[in-house]
Amino acid sequence: MREKLPFAEAEFEARLAKVRATMAARGLDALVVTSPENIYYLSAFHTAAYDLLQALVVPLAGEPTLLNIVHESEYLVPFRAWVRNRAAYSKALPFLDALRNILADCGSRRVGVEKASFFLTVRDFEGLTARLPNAEVVDGSGTVDGHRAVKSPAEIAHIRQACRVVEAGMRAGVDCCAAGRLDTDIAAEVHAALIRAGGDYMSYPPFINVGWTSSLVHNTWCGKRLEPGELVFLEMSGVVRRYGAALMRSVAIGRLPEEFERRNRIVHEVLEATMAAIRPGVTSGTVNRACAAAFERHGYTMLKRAGYSMGINFPPGWSEGDILDLSLDNPTVLQPGMVFHIPQPYRMPGEQTVSTSETVLVTETGCEALTHFPRELFRK
Repeated sequence: MREKLPFAEAEFEARLAKVRATMAARGLDALVVTSPENIYYLSAFHTAAYDLLQALVVPLAGEPTLLNIVHESEYLVPFRAWVRNRAAYSKALPFLDALRNILADCGSRRVGVEKASFFLTVRDFEGLTARLPNAEVVDGSGTVDGHRAVKSPAEIAHIRQACRVVEAGMRAGVDCCAAGRLDTDIAAEVHAALIRAGGDYMSYPPFINVGWTSSLVHNTWCGKRLEPGELVFLEMSGVVRRYGAALMRSVAIGRLPEEFERRNRIVHEVLEATMAAIRPGVTSGTVNRACAAAFERHGYTMLKRAGYSMGINFPPGWSEGDILDLSLDNPTVLQPGMVFHIPQPYRMPGEQTVSTSETVLVTETGCEALTHFPRELFRK
């Protein structure tokens, strides 16, 4: 028995060929991949226990080998991974010794490792280098990541499904908002809706904040009761086959002061201006400037980037912003197939926050919103 792969084998073969071309250009004859996202991209393997040491060893020629703790290697890898070669480590054969053995069998002389990976510690890097005295161990970060920026049609199909999931979660969150309800009620309804819609586990919790706590970045529910005159900040993601989409909206409980009505008009105008700037051939920095300028016309200074790439999702975050974003002076040229979340909150310290966002696709001619949810300030 084996799980259905998220992509056709031909797509995995093409990904492997592209990564090997980059390895050859960097003079690597082996690459040690430890990022869960990159392991998934090349092998289809994923585990909720990704905090356990794992590595995909990609030689310049020959079959890649997936190294996992022994019980995952025996009971999970054969049923989930596209890669067929597997190796295991245990108390009797520690991770670094098992990894050294795989690299020795490959005859590796110049080995790239992902220094940028959250899951490669300084101690492990130094330990691996010490175990390979006859090899040169260098930084291989970016060898895989760069190929993930432009999504294939099959990847975009999973992201579209993730959009349907996040829309279901957002609808549940909006519908639950009412004076007297607790933010924990909203959180419960959102989680249930995301899962019932077919969503995988999320890489961030939904951000559900009420009143002035909406100004707290990356904050979650805290047992706050909704009161008239308050705003509810909702931001969440949907995940399908580990591919994610995100969405942000606000809900007003009763009447709001005119200043927040003004801010609501601004964030929607800024979102439109940002989407209008997205098209093939422009740079990431150009889009960021368009976003910042739209805010500045209303006297607001944007303190963050305009957006970030969406794609493969593993905790601790739902974005691919480490490999691609829409940021100040970024020279990256946009290409069809790139996917971004473009969140536009009007956030002031200690004040209520109005917000909106979309997950969008760069097309051949411009920008397509992949999320389809009413773009408005909801009123309860």
